[in-house]
Amino acid sequence: MKKGILIYTLMMSLVAISLGSCNKDDSSSSSDVIYGTSTTSALVTNFTLKENTKILNGLDSIHFTIDQDKKMIYNADSLPMGTDVSHLLCDVSFGTTVSKAEFVVGGGTAIVQDTTIKYSDSMTDSIDFTGHVTLNVTSSDGTSSNSYRIYVNVHQVEPDSIVFALNDRRDLPAAGDDNYAVGMAQMGDTYYSMVNNSNGRYLATAETPSGKWTSQKVTLPFTPVESSFAATTDAFYMLDEAGNLYTSGDALSWTSTGQVWSRIIGAYGDRLLGLSLVDGTLCNDEYPRRSDFTPTAIPEDFPVVGSSQLINETNEWTTSSVSIMFGGRNASGKVVDSVWGYDGKTWGDLNHSYESEVPALDGAILFRYWTYNVNSYSQHATAKASWVIMGGRNANGEFNRNTYISRDMGITWYAASTAMEIPSYMPSFYRALSFVCNEKRSVDKAPKRVSQYITEWDVPYVYIVGGFDSKGTLLNNVWKGTITRMTFKPVY
Repeated sequence: MKKGILIYTLMMSLVAISLGSCNKDDSSSSSDVIYGTSTTSALVTNFTLKENTKILNGLDSIHFTIDQDKKMIYNADSLPMGTDVSHLLCDVSFGTTVSKAEFVVGGGTAIVQDTTIKYSDSMTDSIDFTGHVTLNVTSSDGTSSNSYRIYVNVHQVEPDSIVFALNDRRDLPAAGDDNYAVGMAQMGDTYYSMVNNSNGRYLATAETPSGKWTSQKVTLPFTPVESSFAATTDAFYMLDEAGNLYTSGDALSWTSTGQVWSRIIGAYGDRLLGLSLVDGTLCNDEYPRRSDFTPTAIPEDFPVVGSSQLINETNEWTTSSVSIMFGGRNASGKVVDSVWGYDGKTWGDLNHSYESEVPALDGAILFRYWTYNVNSYSQHATAKASWVIMGGRNANGEFNRNTYISRDMGITWYAASTAMEIPSYMPSFYRALSFVCNEKRSVDKAPKRVSQYITEWDVPYVYIVGGFDSKGTLLNNVWKGTITRMTFKPVY
């Protein structure tokens, strides 16, 4: 079993990477309740479901919001899809003693006709929340009353499924015809695409990979390999057909660096990482080179082609950022399952000292994203920083449609649930590009009674760009997807 090199020790401290949930606790949402002692009060001050482990663990811990203005009671965090809410018992508290409290239930699967059920602390009649449920409360002196609509919300879709909506699919920028090549890179908040088709060469720019592209023709002093198009924090790079490395500050005017490389791997800050031949030996190289840098021979299983994009990550456990990539083919043509990391000075094989469910793949995509831990009792979902592998194909040319997740920056991997697999309507692909872009979602304006209410929030969308099919044909696709849960309005 292989050992990692210097970076191996660094990565041992990353196993506990996590992030708190983007859904804040809603426990303050009923703070508008006035706990009256008047005999005219007909307020509901607390509502919970009773424990029933046959239906769902932690059913009694589900938080319900009481909206006293709209006279609504509901759980903002929906129960898991498929939860049976047709036979539930509940506990209700009031601001003071009330003379009457009755549920009017109907239109459901268990109780079809409108039925009145008297509430008591020891009630044994279950409530069918699949239809409409109203709680009518009358004050102790009989002079006032309130009617609350009660909703026990259940997810209608699998919240942790990844969805690439068909109506969000777009063509590659400036595709033009069946004979074209496209390279794409990101610098800052702008996406750049180098396009070659029958009409010539173009540089296209957009705010998102599926957005509106603005194109302009470019004249280059070399014949580029568009798929090598890459960006650091301050420059663009491409190789020509002979491996000569060119650079540009604006992706329009290009000059030679004087370097000859076999491959561009990706960016580490303002440095470009790649492979070059030094005295007949394939070496890890960089541009511009640091004063103390010396190219070193690549390890046996280091990918020379077909690995994922290089993904950069900075966190509190490391003194410098770390970049990782997955899979590809080594110099002998073997498809590998290695995850390689770079800490600014050293490359290390991260995952081969640990059990891993991820197979050897050529041309898979790797992106940094979020997945969720759901508490089986409270149903509260906590977001976890995750690294995701999708697509690619094995040594036999069979395409991978499974998804693999790591929560410790590539050290250990496990197969995700079927809900995270590539949807059946998407074509299989290898050697695609992936980008994650935060975009805004919004809802109607906040109600006046609420001082802090979310009307807009960020959703991280993953874009899968291009790639090739089993015949080696470029796929004219830009897919936009996200985990369904991320589109739900966060709860304050």
